[in-house]
Amino acid sequence: MNTRQNEIREYYDSQVQGKLRGFVEGNDRVECAWSTIEQWAGEEPGRILEVGCGIGDIVWRMSQRWTRSHVVGLDVSQRSLRLAEALFGESRISFCEGPLVRGRLSGSFDLIVLMDVYEHIGVENRRELHEAIKELKNEHTRIVLAFPTPRHLAWLKIHQPDRIQPIDDDITIETMAVLAHDTGTDVLCYKEVGVWHEGDYAHAVLGQRVGWKDIPQAVQPACGIMMKIGELFRRQPESLVPPRSERLARVLQRLGPDCYPSSARG
Repeated sequence: MNTRQNEIREYYDSQVQGKLRGFVEGNDRVECAWSTIEQWAGEEPGRILEVGCGIGDIVWRMSQRWTRSHVVGLDVSQRSLRLAEALFGESRISFCEGPLVRGRLSGSFDLIVLMDVYEHIGVENRRELHEAIKELKNEHTRIVLAFPTPRHLAWLKIHQPDRIQPIDDDITIETMAVLAHDTGTDVLCYKEVGVWHEGDYAHAVLGQRVGWKDIPQAVQPACGIMMKIGELFRRQPESLVPPRSERLARVLQRLGPDCYPSSARG
């Protein structure tokens, strides 16, 4: 392992407490990305991969959302993965250490998620990552990415330079076009979203168009009125994120009372 790789691993090992706090207290950036993941994941992805899973909270959340799936979390931080195993290890979840390269994982995945990861992959390592993703996809795979826009990164470098990571590169729609080309996919969706400021993040979805999917025809006005009335009484699905008290209880129970500052427990 070279000096640069050591530096990167040490950096992510040092961020574990912040990731734990984000799980307990909530994270607007994650919630924004989650809506895109749900929209594009398909009805029931069988195998799911999260690249850069950190302490595994999104891996666990996806396993709760798609209850027949097997979810794999991959990360370069050994310390993060130890917490992930302690917090969320169960039969349908597994974790793997290291960068995503060809041969590290086998089989194919129906959903591959990179949330705040791609901008931290060095340009010189992207082709290797692309080859690995191409090896792991099938014709139905959806690849969902979330990353800061160049404008937001520029703002951070001026106003919050302590949040800039060892590698933090600008990612654009042109970057996504290269990823799509290398993985044999198309850019199905690219949109800027607002987490803290308008247009501070972008979401992209890559995949292959297979066959044709019908688009429902517009509802006639008379029927539309009845549909709107029905919507008023339609039960909204319960959130898959448990209350803060339950998230905190899980952390304290599985990691011990000293793992989370008493001043932040509320």
